[in-house]
Amino acid sequence: MSLHDKRITRPQATLGALIAVSLCAPLLAHAGGPAATANAVAERPTNRLIIKYRSGVAGTTATAGATDRALLHRGAQDVAARSGLQMQLVRVGSFDTQVMRLDRALPQASVAQLARDIMAADPSVEYAEPDRILQAQLTPNDTQYGQQWHYFEATGGLNLPTAWDKSTGTGVVAAVIDTGYRPHADLAANILPGYDFIADTFVSNDGNGRDSDAQDPGDAIQAGECGTGSPAQDQSSSWHGTHVAGTIAAVSNNGNGVAGVAFGARVVPVRVLGKCGGYTSDIADGMVWASGGTVGSIPVNPNPARVLNLSLGGSGACDTTSQNAINSARSRGAVVVVAAGNSNANAANFSPASCAGVITVAATNRSGGRAYYSNYGTVVEVAAPGGDVRSSAANGILSTLNN
Repeated sequence: MSLHDKRITRPQATLGALIAVSLCAPLLAHAGGPAATANAVAERPTNRLIIKYRSGVAGTTATAGATDRALLHRGAQDVAARSGLQMQLVRVGSFDTQVMRLDRALPQASVAQLARDIMAADPSVEYAEPDRILQAQLTPNDTQYGQQWHYFEATGGLNLPTAWDKSTGTGVVAAVIDTGYRPHADLAANILPGYDFIADTFVSNDGNGRDSDAQDPGDAIQAGECGTGSPAQDQSSSWHGTHVAGTIAAVSNNGNGVAGVAFGARVVPVRVLGKCGGYTSDIADGMVWASGGTVGSIPVNPNPARVLNLSLGGSGACDTTSQNAINSARSRGAVVVVAAGNSNANAANFSPASCAGVITVAATNRSGGRAYYSNYGTVVEVAAPGGDVRSSAANGILSTLNN
């Protein structure tokens, strides 16, 4: 029995639908061409880091007093000051982590060194690490079931018509941890209330911080807008979360648009990605909340997800913050499904693909082979259609977009 099999052996009537939903990650890892590959590999600079203090240290909670909090952060701020940096608290995250912002963005290696210096200087620090910026793993396409070869073709498809005779996902709640969603006629009946976890107003692009509106205002960027390692050309909005949601649960048998893999399931949109990607700390909070956990004063998700889908990632091994969030979600019974990545490289060198306890999904092409852009390696546990538009747009993956 494979590791993938071991992770979804709970005897439920919706098991077939759960497997179908679990196979969605590569459908969301559609080829974006050479630019998408380069963006996935590049390590974006970051101006934030995450500090976790040991249990029992005063000042770590969201309700801590100003004096305790100032004393808590003084040591780390002194270390930063020795490097000519100013550092302040952004917020308290899941597991009482301290999300800290520097006065300027630095290469990840420099922030990682600062984190090591902070740990060396203060034994009360359990861990410190860069708050990495991850990106969505897709440039999407659109429409119509007859063009959705990835569902029904014998060679490269999922044979979903046979699976739908067994189950259509009724009763399953899947969280799409992504860019949010756009109102769409082919999705409306299957969308549940979600949440926007993006605190940074530049990244959020909606004029405000965290709130209960998970709609996607767009993530278009201009050339170089995201700093070192960002695309050298303008990019249109991806509407990535809407594409993912439609792949999972677009309303079917309605004579309109496309079909979802598990069209009886419902989707909780969790917005963690915006302009230039999304911070690891926001993504971690999104995972905890989506699975029914508590994140500060944010109202608890009334529809805890059985499946968490993360079609996002970045280079580097799994970080502690992401792993803790995954462990937390799994402790509440959630299955965490992640894309292997789009860089034609070993997925062990990407996060969250390399995290423990996740189902890492690679992408295949229309002929059933590995898609040219898909990551690979021993951490990959299953593969499913991701498409390849180099020869024809008809070989891509079609789903809902922004209208």
